[in-house]
Amino acid sequence: MNWTVENKNILVTGGSSGIGQATAAELASRGANVTITSRDATRGAKAVSSILRTTGARVSVAILDLADFASVRAFCEKYTSGTSELAVLVNNAGGIFSSRRETVDGHEMTFATNHLGPFLLTSLLAETLLAAAQARVVNVSSVAHTSAKQGILFDDIAWTDHKYKMMDVYGHSKLANILHARGINDHYGPSVSAFALHPGIVATSFGGRGGSRLVRMVMKFGGRRLRSAAEGADTVVWLATAEHIGTSEGIYFADRAPESSTRFARDDEQMERLWTVSERLVSS
Repeated sequence: MNWTVENKNILVTGGSSGIGQATAAELASRGANVTITSRDATRGAKAVSSILRTTGARVSVAILDLADFASVRAFCEKYTSGTSELAVLVNNAGGIFSSRRETVDGHEMTFATNHLGPFLLTSLLAETLLAAAQARVVNVSSVAHTSAKQGILFDDIAWTDHKYKMMDVYGHSKLANILHARGINDHYGPSVSAFALHPGIVATSFGGRGGSRLVRMVMKFGGRRLRSAAEGADTVVWLATAEHIGTSEGIYFADRAPESSTRFARDDEQMERLWTVSERLVSS
């Protein structure tokens, strides 16, 4: 079966700005039926208007807060009631937080936003992905996963015993993104193919939600050295649209090419344990 996104349903989380919006715009311009998610209705509507104005392509927007499991479940119930098949899921939305905080469900915010929320979302949409016969999941990870020097901290996922260091906690969640992609292939392949990627360092408002002074300074003063949102979205779009690509080439990419990852990202035991732990955490 030849692969195309034309007239296919695609869901892009965090599509109201940055990489997500650029991804949605490009995929919509290629004829896909794109839905973006946003935590804020006003920002979501502005993104939709911007995409329509710049590309002429129409997208729809839905409210979703990945840090709130009730929001994830409500979104999936509504989405699946009106959509029978989902060809591509782009797990793009995420966050970085300068200090430890917890979600309404009592989970550490970074891990919940970047991994547990997308894990629950993907699980609840699994039947819709499988119904497409051929489907892809693209997890936006990061080279920051290399800062997870001990792998997934299963004994302290909530970061209550370890000192909270912003980049260590963020890297921990980005490692989970890669392991999640591997787990999707293990559980749902070959009907669903999952990939993860490093988009590069992109000049967006990323980090603002967490009030991270450091991240905002890097974005503000390092903008000339950073990639544009469209450049950051390039590999995301490629993984979603490339006709001849399979997991046999690898599942972690950067700049449209397989990229090396840490030994923890390739560890089957870490993958399987993370899946089991995540199932328990999102059901509690």
